[in-house]
Amino acid sequence: MNIPVKYGLVLGVIVAAMGFALGTLGLHTSEMAPMGFVVAAIIINVVIVVLAVRRLAPTSTWLQQVGNGLVLGLVGAAIIFLGSWVMTALVFPNYYTEFAEAARARAVAGGLSPEEIEAVVAMNTGTPVGSAFSGALGTVITSVVVAGIAGIFNRAGKS
Repeated sequence: MNIPVKYGLVLGVIVAAMGFALGTLGLHTSEMAPMGFVVAAIIINVVIVVLAVRRLAPTSTWLQQVGNGLVLGLVGAAIIFLGSWVMTALVFPNYYTEFAEAARARAVAGGLSPEEIEAVVAMNTGTPVGSAFSGALGTVITSVVVAGIAGIFNRAGKS
């Protein structure tokens, strides 16, 4: 199995497992944990792409490194999409209802007007497919951008 596929599998499994942990522990109803999950997922994505591209740099042009980042991102994204969808549609079917209700409770406790409360709830309402797609798309974009940037530095001292 080639390096981008291996690293993409690692990325996808780690991020999907983190998502399952978030839901299992009920942290999706917390104010900060969902944002912390996104930040952690991005950091993990960056680290894994940098490590993969660095391993491939001696035998890859910059464009090949970007392509490797794309492959890595697509493999990771497929697993992340599937993991997120399974978790929010099948394992925890009330995930988004609980997420929105927790946001409502925080908005009410904060003394917001009824219109502001509804706006907060609307911003915190998701669907399994929509959320899974957002995570997958973010993974691919992050992987390609980071591979492009890392590829510049990996090739700079080689010419």
